[in-house]
Formats: sequence, structure tokens, C-alpha cells
Amino acid sequence: MLIRNLSFLLILASGLSHAMSTENLSETTLKTYGQSLAAAAGSSQWQQLWQRTRAAGYFNQDGAQARFTLPMKLIPELVSSTLRDAHSVQPDKGTQALYRRDFAPRVVGTEGPQALTAICLNVDWRSLPEHTPATDSGQMGSVSLLLVQPCQ
Repeated sequence: MLIRNLSFLLILASGLSHAMSTENLSETTLKTYGQSLAAAAGSSQWQQLWQRTRAAGYFNQDGAQARFTLPMKLIPELVSSTLRDAHSVQPDKGTQALYRRDFAPRVVGTEGPQALTAICLNVDWRSLPEHTPATDSGQMGSVSLLLVQPCQ
């Protein structure tokens, strides 16, 4: 039993060591990865993003939490453009990156009484093999679009 558990942990650790880490990538490189993902993401990746975002409450019509106030039909294009043409990208949690684009003066959401003009999209690159070229759109089908929200 102990040997089986240790073997499992070694396999898990070796798999994680081959996952793409965002921590040492430049913002320019992360933007290029985002552009490739925006062009290649499939409908299931987008559906999972919308499900997680809805479950987190960012599409609620009322409440003090951050939420989108735009008509739902406008949000997908703005989110796609956030990924395609982010104003900034920050590495997050080892294999994730936070893509941010400001649409000011357009208000995209609110948090309590505060108007929010930017969109923040969290992407998990963990399933992308390390050293995958940033322009390799063929590898983008496994990347997770985690969560999107209006932000400052």
C-alpha cells in the first residue's frame, strides 16, 4: 500500500513538473499565449468558463458582489478581446495568469456602488506542456478558461 501511494505521488509530481509555469514568462509571452488561446479555444472551454462564472455569482442581477451589468450578448466578445488584446497579464499561482483589459469609459460591471470598467480573466495553463511555442494554437484545446469577472 505504501509503495503504491509513493508511486502515485511520484507520477503526480513528475506530471506537474512538465506543466507550463507562468512565473518565469514575460508579459509579452503570456500575451502571445493569450492571443493563440483566443483564436483556438473551443466551445466546451467557453461553456465551462460561463458555468464557473455564473456559479461564482458574476452574472447575478443584484447584490453587492462584483457583477457584470452589460447585456449578456455583449460579454463574450469583450471577454474574448480581453484574452486577445490584454492591457496587462500577471502570473498567478504557478500555472495561472490573470489577463486584464480596461474598457473605460465603458462600465462593464459594478461592485456595490463602484463602477467597474475592466474585465479580468483567469487562465490555467497547467495542461499545456512546458516549452510549447506560444503560437502553437493546436495545443490550446486543453487550457482552462477558469473565471471571468468585472474588475478595477
